[in-house]
Amino acid sequence: MNAPKNHTISKFAAKAALRLNLIIMATPVFLYFTQKKTDVLGQVSFPNKLALLAPILLLVTFTGLLIGVLKNKYQRIDLNWLFVLCSLFLMLYLILLYVRIFPAF
Repeated sequence: MNAPKNHTISKFAAKAALRLNLIIMATPVFLYFTQKKTDVLGQVSFPNKLALLAPILLLVTFTGLLIGVLKNKYQRIDLNWLFVLCSLFLMLYLILLYVRIFPAF
């Protein structure tokens, strides 16, 4: 039962991407409760309602791929790599959003 090397790498990358995303998503909760005054709603504004479409679509895509990857238990190489790519875009978006919300820790 030797798995191809690409399968092992994609499985490891998908698991690492999932863990990094969970850490990045949990960071603002920690920062919100440790800072004295944080007006999150006052610091970020979206002038156009269509500007919310891209992050919502990215989060829905991430969730759908996450369900697909976990349902197949990391066995499908193509889903693993799509999940990693989507995770990278989501991490980049979240980091840019958090820098705007929490400019100085």
